[in-house]
Amino acid sequence: MARPIWSGILSFGLVSVPVSLYAATESHAVAFRQIQRGTSDRVRNKRVNERTGEEVAFGDIVKGFELAEGEYVVV
Repeated sequence: MARPIWSGILSFGLVSVPVSLYAATESHAVAFRQIQRGTSDRVRNKRVNERTGEEVAFGDIVKGFELAEGEYVVV
C-alpha cells in the first residue's frame, strides 16, 4: 500500500478523526459524449461561418462585442 503524503487529526469538539492524504496513482476522469435523445446518434459541435457556411478553424476564432448591426469591436 502507498505511504501517505500527510497525516493529521480533525477534531470536532470531543470527537477526533484521524486523516491521511495519499497521492493519486491513476486517473479516474470520466469522458461523456453528446448524443441525441431517442436515437442515441452522436452529436458534434462545428464552428461554421454564418454568412459562407464554411467551417472555421479554432485558432481563427476571436471574441467581439457588437456595437451596431454588423459592426464589432474585437476584444
